[in-house]
Amino acid sequence: MRLQKVLVNGKEISFTKQPISLTAGAHDIILEFASQKRDSASYLYRLKGLETSWISSQYPVARYQDLTGGSYKFEIKCLIHKKLTSYSKIEIIKKKAFWNEIWFIPAILLYALIVIGVGIYLFLLYDFRQKLRMQSVRNQIAADLHDEVGSNLNSIAIFVEILRKNAPANMLPILEKIIENSTESVTLMQDTVWTINPKNDSIYKLFDRMNSFASQLLAGKDIAFDFTVHADLKKVNFTMDQRKSVYLIYKEAINNIVKHAEATKVNVTIDWQKDTLKILIEDNGKGFDTNTNYEGNGLHNFKERALDSDIALIIESEKEKGTRIKMSVEP
Repeated sequence: MRLQKVLVNGKEISFTKQPISLTAGAHDIILEFASQKRDSASYLYRLKGLETSWISSQYPVARYQDLTGGSYKFEIKCLIHKKLTSYSKIEIIKKKAFWNEIWFIPAILLYALIVIGVGIYLFLLYDFRQKLRMQSVRNQIAADLHDEVGSNLNSIAIFVEILRKNAPANMLPILEKIIENSTESVTLMQDTVWTINPKNDSIYKLFDRMNSFASQLLAGKDIAFDFTVHADLKKVNFTMDQRKSVYLIYKEAINNIVKHAEATKVNVTIDWQKDTLKILIEDNGKGFDTNTNYEGNGLHNFKERALDSDIALIIESEKEKGTRIKMSVEP
């Protein structure tokens, strides 16, 4: 049998040479042979490499769509009265699409890894630069607060002290209040500067400052003090806001104990439980009714400061049974 026409994607191509070479984009292939002008003629064909059984047809035409790349052998038989009268075969080679090549998937994976790697590198580089810029800003703010604001507050305290020596008696309470407010402002400014300074980002420095502050203040009032850390501090990494809030809540709690609790002993315990840092401040003082003394004990400030920094805060107190302040912080 003679091959008469080959159509690829609806267009006729030359087939003078074998094997017939098809591009990867050849999706629709039609093979047409010269037919026998006999009513009793029938045909059998198959494409080896794709089909194993013969396909019967009344016309010597075969059509294939979306062949994968590879080598094929097309065979066709002509039968007259069910007897074989002619047989033909044609070799066909279709090129593989590049995405079907063995190297394609590894190449895509390698490309993806390179893109991801470059993306991670650029992100880390950007993050590193932002941290450096933020540290520079924090250093500048800390320096300005310390040099400018601190100097002005100290000057106010000095000038008021001079005025107090020559002021009439009715002015003394006002001047005392100014001195007290100035002193508190200086202390608050120093705490803020300490928090902002990047050199103090270490959690070890925070707990050392907490321990040092309470030790000095309580020792001056003959109050026994125990500061115990059970936490693995390597797992703790506070944000600047959390570090500031923890310290200021702690500081206010110690000040309240000194001013109001009439305690003889204070225990501070720091523990790590279920990815959460637990800070317990307890005293054996006279305690108070949290409802009736809410404002008087500064509890509102505690709650507000804890809420702003996502710190879970619980305050427990009973008269003559002491007070317990519990902070839970998720770094």
